[in-house]
Amino acid sequence: MKIVRISAMWCSGCLVMKKIWKTLEQKYSDIEYIDYDYDYDEEEVKKYNVGKIVPINIFYKDDVEVERLIGEKSIDEVEEVIKKVFYEN
Repeated sequence: MKIVRISAMWCSGCLVMKKIWKTLEQKYSDIEYIDYDYDYDEEEVKKYNVGKIVPINIFYKDDVEVERLIGEKSIDEVEEVIKKVFYEN
């Protein structure tokens, strides 16, 4: 279980999401979180075939992408995806 998070320093939605993720990381500490900056980690970001909208959160289960959230989301929206992807059978 891992989540790849792609954000940018100039992105206001990304700043909002950082607070949300900080809360969720404490609650779901068994998930691996990998962060990339859209501008500074250009080579890594290219591997994920992302567009120009950030933040992007890519959910992997057994090293297979199973969900992708694009743009700013509420904590409830993100947590719903986490539960659906990682904790429901």
